Amino acid sequence: MELNATLMPDSQRGNFSLFNQTYTTEAPTQTCTWHLPPFEWLKLITLFIGVFGNVLTVAAIATDKKLHTITFAIICAIAVADCLYCAAGVLWSTLMFAYLDFSNYRTYAKCISDFMYDLMNTEVSVVFSASYIASALSISLLSVVRFIIISLPLKANSLLRKRYIVVILVLIWLVSFGVGIFKIHSRYDSSLVDIFLSYLLPLLTITIFHGIKIFALKRSEFQKTNVKRMERLVVVIVLFFLIFNMPWQIFRLLAQYKVYTPGYLVQSTVGYLLQFNNCVNPLLYAFLSRRIRQSICVLFCPCRYQHTVAQS
Repeated sequence: MELNATLMPDSQRGNFSLFNQTYTTEAPTQTCTWHLPPFEWLKLITLFIGVFGNVLTVAAIATDKKLHTITFAIICAIAVADCLYCAAGVLWSTLMFAYLDFSNYRTYAKCISDFMYDLMNTEVSVVFSASYIASALSISLLSVVRFIIISLPLKANSLLRKRYIVVILVLIWLVSFGVGIFKIHSRYDSSLVDIFLSYLLPLLTITIFHGIKIFALKRSEFQKTNVKRMERLVVVIVLFFLIFNMPWQIFRLLAQYKVYTPGYLVQSTVGYLLQFNNCVNPLLYAFLSRRIRQSICVLFCPCRYQHTVAQS
């Protein structure tokens, strides 16, 4: 690696990119020193945990035939999207943020090869945006599916055929990658479209359909204890999505339209909340399921688990 590098502006394209700023074309040189401040280390560790948790979720669902249902297929799709998002975040932290000029934190030192630099600012940025949008839309789909299964059980088999769900998931990824590619190659501002698909639409969907589902369960003969437990889980899901995503979306719009430009601490904090939301999804949608926890146990110690089941 060369000792000197030219300072390069942020690409402005991925969900991990920094907010819009105006850059000078004449940049000074800076010695390449790989360095991550404590806050960036916290982000990196969180991203690694997110990758690990999502990989476990995908592996547990893929290897257990009992989990090959529509609900768990969508949970698996959420985990795949979050895993890609977190993995791309690890690349950005180690290859880009480690060479950030913290005196002017919207400027990177170009300390990697031209190929890797272009790759990070194109393909990896597309994966950032696409996986983030795909995760949010898949969460929306899960809320609709769970509503149909619980509130419309007689119509569930006809409405939730496997090929329908596969087509919807494929469309979600096509739309997500389409928006990501548009953000990279288009001169037009796609912020409002991005916010609608990745935040507003999912938030409205999960709030409305989970709310209707809980209301329907209260009117049925479903056990009150189960309803209360489900109510708490729904509240947690909605609040997590609302609280961890909203600061990023607000400051993003303020910076986009040059109303307010946040400093490094604010930028890093809202960015971390955004990342944390994708890393915590396995806990909300997978690890709270007893069946997935059992499948994970089988992955690590199949003999012991089978012996326990045989004894019971």
